[in-house]
Amino acid sequence: MSAVENPRTDVAGGTDGADGSVTFGLTVDGTAHEVTARWDESLLTVLRDRLGVRGPKTGCAHGRCGACAVRADLGDGGHVLCACLVPAATAAGGTVETIASIGGPDGALSDVQEAFLAEGAVQCGICTAGFVTAATELLETNPDPTRPEIEAALYGNLCRCTGYGRIIAAVETAARTRRGATS
Repeated sequence: MSAVENPRTDVAGGTDGADGSVTFGLTVDGTAHEVTARWDESLLTVLRDRLGVRGPKTGCAHGRCGACAVRADLGDGGHVLCACLVPAATAAGGTVETIASIGGPDGALSDVQEAFLAEGAVQCGICTAGFVTAATELLETNPDPTRPEIEAALYGNLCRCTGYGRIIAAVETAARTRRGATS
């Protein structure tokens, strides 16, 4: 049984506290943090409430809307996941990238973010970070996705404002932009 499975063992340098909390290292958007969290707290709660990271949003809190999507490498090579579903302690020693790390280091928008603006694929902003995170992951693994592949990659994200046509068009635009930049 690993430290993540057993709350009574040492986790990345921290031990189980009397209140059921553990202390562990977590790198978020390139910055290393030492975090103390209870075993029942989600990664989303730690990001927003402990570290002040506001990119991932609290939507449904059940992993059904994608508003809390982050890219995380928890020792498994990394992928997009819903931070509301991940117990924070399972991220011990891992890295998390939020929407804040998708743009350039100078604050410039990424090609995906630019495409979302150009296509009018943003409105209230609750879902945008999750869609941009999922779209960025898709285009990094598949630079020339078909429409069904785009739809599949965005499947776990919900939007109640813009509708999906503009969001899919934004991903198609970003893909064309990337292909044009490399040809």
